[in-house]
Amino acid sequence: MAVPDIGVIAGTPNTGLENSSVFRRDVDPILHFYQFDKHPLVSMILTNGTSLVARKNSPVPTITGKALKKRASQDPKIEWFEDAAYKREYTPTAAVTASATSLTVSSADDDYFRAGDALLLSNAAGQTERVLIASVAANTLNITNDDGTTRTAGIAMTTSDTFYLMENVRAEDSTAPGIRTTKSANMYNYLELVSEPYGLTLVKQATAHYTGNQWELEKMKAYSRLLERIEAMMLFGTRSIANSSTNPTRSSGGLKYFMELYSDVEIRDMAGSALTKAEFDNFVSAVSRSGSAEKVVLCDSRFLEAVNSFGYETVRMDNFRFGEIGTNIKKVFGPFGELTLAYEPLFDQYAPFRGSAMVVDMGNVEFRYLSGNGVNLDLHSEDQILADGSVSKKGQWLGMVGPQFSTLKHFGWMKNIAA
Repeated sequence: MAVPDIGVIAGTPNTGLENSSVFRRDVDPILHFYQFDKHPLVSMILTNGTSLVARKNSPVPTITGKALKKRASQDPKIEWFEDAAYKREYTPTAAVTASATSLTVSSADDDYFRAGDALLLSNAAGQTERVLIASVAANTLNITNDDGTTRTAGIAMTTSDTFYLMENVRAEDSTAPGIRTTKSANMYNYLELVSEPYGLTLVKQATAHYTGNQWELEKMKAYSRLLERIEAMMLFGTRSIANSSTNPTRSSGGLKYFMELYSDVEIRDMAGSALTKAEFDNFVSAVSRSGSAEKVVLCDSRFLEAVNSFGYETVRMDNFRFGEIGTNIKKVFGPFGELTLAYEPLFDQYAPFRGSAMVVDMGNVEFRYLSGNGVNLDLHSEDQILADGSVSKKGQWLGMVGPQFSTLKHFGWMKNIAA
């Protein structure tokens, strides 16, 4: 017969002889499964005024806030029309002498010009000169002085210098000049069917747990995993469609895909050089001159460390109230207003993207989802799907979703910053 562990206590009792397993543990049931710092882009797009509200002994926190950039689509292929920016700055393809009566441009640029256009020439010495286009022949612009006389004493230019397209000058009672405008280009993306399953055996469901409900706990963990995967898709996804199976498999294109596809995006390759304040200011100026005021810079630790050393005045960001849930976000007052800096952990985790900062114009980003005929495929949970076995229960988070970048003229990407 086993001898029970019984002791006699004299004076003030202590825990030395007591069985600690009889104590009830005080354990936080949340365990930080909703880690918004792991998916800042998705969090900013999906909710505004985000706040994590958690009650003691409640396994599922509530996310409050209105939808910020969400819109339904009736087709898995989403399309938009984008006008290319009308160019104002050009470079000659051959040197221009002081007495030259023509200058040449690339064949891709000659359609912008017409007779009567005024040009402002400039060179590295800081000299400027205004000339008029007398006629256009293929990629050759025949030019005169501003008053129409033959050009003989102008400035000299090299192929590294620039000139600028200004207004069109007309004589009185003259015919209208030819139309030069932009045309719409079709841009599109696919919505991607994404899912993350969760489940428990019936035995696990019947077993007591410190959260009180293991099913809700597994559901919460699966949602957090899904958001991390959507964040990766919105950053690094490649648009494609596979038809080899009975049903098509659509993949959604992300920021990297569209930035490299779109010719007007400001992409700076630092090629392993350190980031200086001058380089940062120049980059920020290029992407901040136009577009919405909702510019967000998704950046890695290298970029943040460099910017933190520049001495910018910073303020805590409270638009999205991310301070309540631990995301590393702040604002920087740059040469063209405020920029919101958000740490993107995937840039540090994915080696090819270390030393990166992507500028996102939030006014031109939407989270799209498929909805029609009474079926809504926005992110949602299905608590009962086909189970793996007869003594288990299985569910899933499911959605047909993807990003739309209406225009990328005001976006930018700085990459390969030195460690």
